[in-house]
Amino acid sequence: MRCRKYLSIICAAAAAGTMTGCAIFSTGECKDENSMNDPIKIGWAKRSIAPKEGTAPITGQFYLRVALGQYTPVLTSAMVMENGSDAVIFVSADMVSVPPAVLKKVKANLAKEAPEIPGSKIIINATHTHAGPSANGPEDAPYPNTVDFIPAGKMQDFIARQMTDAVKEAWEKRDFGSISYGYGHAMTGYSRRSVYLDDISKREAARPGIAMNGRAKMYGRTNDDMFDGYEAGTETFINLLYTFDKNGKLTGAVINVPCPSQTVGTAWYLHASFWHNVREKLSAKYGDITIITQSAAAGDLCPQQLHYLQAEKRRFALKYPEMLKKYMENPMKYPAGLFPKKENYDAQYAYDCMEFLRAEDMAQRITEAFDEVLSWAGKEKFCKPELKHEVKTLKLSRRQFPKELVDQERVNHENFMKQEFISQGNKYYVLQQNSALNSRRHRCGGVVKRYEEQAINPKVVTNIHVVKIGNIAFASNRFELFMDYMHRIQARSPFEQTFIVQLVTDDYGVGSYLATERAIANKGYSATPYCNQASPEGGQELVNATLDVLKELKK
Repeated sequence: MRCRKYLSIICAAAAAGTMTGCAIFSTGECKDENSMNDPIKIGWAKRSIAPKEGTAPITGQFYLRVALGQYTPVLTSAMVMENGSDAVIFVSADMVSVPPAVLKKVKANLAKEAPEIPGSKIIINATHTHAGPSANGPEDAPYPNTVDFIPAGKMQDFIARQMTDAVKEAWEKRDFGSISYGYGHAMTGYSRRSVYLDDISKREAARPGIAMNGRAKMYGRTNDDMFDGYEAGTETFINLLYTFDKNGKLTGAVINVPCPSQTVGTAWYLHASFWHNVREKLSAKYGDITIITQSAAAGDLCPQQLHYLQAEKRRFALKYPEMLKKYMENPMKYPAGLFPKKENYDAQYAYDCMEFLRAEDMAQRITEAFDEVLSWAGKEKFCKPELKHEVKTLKLSRRQFPKELVDQERVNHENFMKQEFISQGNKYYVLQQNSALNSRRHRCGGVVKRYEEQAINPKVVTNIHVVKIGNIAFASNRFELFMDYMHRIQARSPFEQTFIVQLVTDDYGVGSYLATERAIANKGYSATPYCNQASPEGGQELVNATLDVLKELKK
């Protein structure tokens, strides 16, 4: 009975043709052409977000860097989909995060220049490359400014202008088309939280202002005698939405992978991480298509697998000899004098080599999945999918800090405040050291400040976007969301596929890790008071609220 029911579902979903007992999917007319829904219009555009003049700041580490040049293009891409009654505007950016000020400026630009475009329907996500231009740089840093770079306000104006122009062009170019969708498998995100049999904080030096370790450590050594395993598993799913023009030609895609773009994360040159390699491969095969690059929930995942490192080196050396040669001819450069010893530079060079090849390896897996899914998903196109877009404001339970912990952070903050900024030496080294000290001051002081606010304001205010496009849905959040929360949503979602999009800018904030109960108990970077605004209880509130909207949209 179950087999007959499953077969009937397959046959009901198929179009004209014959194939051993049931029809095959049609590659011609849209499946929903007789639907009462309005036809969709789709438009695409992209812009560079590398400033032509001035030096862009780069954030994503505990110290500030500046862009000495552009190693790869860094882009913002826009996709408009609307049907006359509702719309969604996806915008992705090769940045570590996009601050609320940029979203506000984009909306203001559109209200003035193109009021017909609904700014409330914009979903801006960062890919989380740690080598992208930053609009979060310190405007009034308390340390000596030894290196000139574009201040935060001007970077926000520039990024907002590029995004605005991309959205306007995509809106102007929108035309009738169709979509298809599917999922495949591509190994992109590995667990980056190592768990140990003991409390490693008792055998390692404390790192105030950076992390509070316990049984877990971010990027912890796996050849440690007390290594117990990884806190989270891995996720191989890749969710894909393809768009086509009215003649059935591929025009672009939304690619959603559970991995932040954190290869080449210490560069002093602008770099889009593995998404650059993906774009190159897809353009070579499909022409000038545009892609929206999204990270699914990946707060506890990363591109690097932490064990099997020697096997990985051999794999890359044998698999990519030409790519290795290409990198050796044009290695990543660094400010003169930044590395005090040759062995420091040699270690960085070896690391960069691996990251360069890892980006290529990941891009190969992503594009192979892209092709495989397109080969079957492209047989079923939709011209009139139902489109609904809801934006909800949530209040999530804040992570509460005990007084004894905060008392220690007051002491740490006072100690860091007593340390003086340096002013002598290599200007890039001075920038690196002073910004690192300022970061640790800020992080310790931030814990104290949030403790003082937690009783008065026990909730974190945030927006979510939930979008229905036919039988699939997109659900956003602003956090570096741990993978478990994504699975809780997807497992209970009424839609065939649910794309979770993390690091989406909202009106109230951006970023911060949203760790699970298990992670909070294990401690370690990403699950400490330095890193968390919302609590695991707040994470479950996010899950439930998202599901409420998904279920309402499915009716």
